[in-house]
Amino acid sequence: MASADAGTCPWDALPLHLQERILSLLPITELLPVAAVSRAFHRLLRSPTFHALLSPHRLDAFFLLSPRLAVHPLSRRVRTMPAFAALSPPSYPLVSSPSPSLLITCASLQFLPPIPDGAYLLSAIVPSRGSSTSCTLVAVITGAAARSYTLDTGDPSPQWASRGDLPLSLTLLENAAVSGDRSKLFVLGRGPEALLVFHLVTGTWEVLHVVMPQGLTTAHLFLFDGSLFLVGGIESFGVVDRVVVWRLDDDKVEEVWWREVSVMPTEVFDELLAGRFGRFWHFQAADRLGIVCLYNAVDRRLVMFDAADGMWTVLPRLSALDACESFRWFGHVLEPGVEILMGLR
Repeated sequence: MASADAGTCPWDALPLHLQERILSLLPITELLPVAAVSRAFHRLLRSPTFHALLSPHRLDAFFLLSPRLAVHPLSRRVRTMPAFAALSPPSYPLVSSPSPSLLITCASLQFLPPIPDGAYLLSAIVPSRGSSTSCTLVAVITGAAARSYTLDTGDPSPQWASRGDLPLSLTLLENAAVSGDRSKLFVLGRGPEALLVFHLVTGTWEVLHVVMPQGLTTAHLFLFDGSLFLVGGIESFGVVDRVVVWRLDDDKVEEVWWREVSVMPTEVFDELLAGRFGRFWHFQAADRLGIVCLYNAVDRRLVMFDAADGMWTVLPRLSALDACESFRWFGHVLEPGVEILMGLR
């Protein structure tokens, strides 16, 4: 039996549907070299039935640094975007959605009614199940007259609708984390520090009764595995002396608090600050499925945090970005789609 099967690959003996199931567990970027193995693999990877099995892989994403460069967590490398031309958005992105393949850009906004005066885009929400070309945009005005607006890009004649006023006078709303069911936004308010929730169906805002970490400077909210996380710098006497990750816990009745779950190791912290102790106070951030990249745009230093295992990683330093590029694109995440597989030759 062994000699009779010596020339037969066990893989070829598997039914096609099992081959598809196994390969669908791989990240799309890892599938690209597989297509070169044989014509059979090439046909399988281009099959619509195989594409229907694919789901986002948490490590397989591109954190954009510029129109040319992106961080790839899976390979822990900075990649050149022209090699992944199918991922490149057509123009400067303003806000990304919880479906990272969709970016709202200057070009796309030209086909929509102008944003209300004084407002800025906060988030773009794509339905959990639905067309990736339709989304709900949320715009806000901060300050003494803080209010919000929404627009459904899927409407035949989309218009900005005035929604609820914010319950606080805030200097700025930072990033918004979208709940898994797309029903609400968790939003970080600054000046004063507060955690807010925007309910998309009712258009109403509420302030969660949670004490924000003392000394919080720059910060970023993200959701992973049903929990809300906060990563931020802690300032002491005007100096950022550590970066901490907290998880929002509410397992007690009528009590919600931030529980510290990780502190950036000293060697990683020193890399991120690049020796600018007492002067560097801000990092940019982007997240996807529990992977968070923190970026010191001044010195072009990158570190990564994985909420799945609590690990911190120092990523390669950047030397190819000029000052304009360094501040221009980061904060947006793209994931490779089946378009890459369909483009295989």
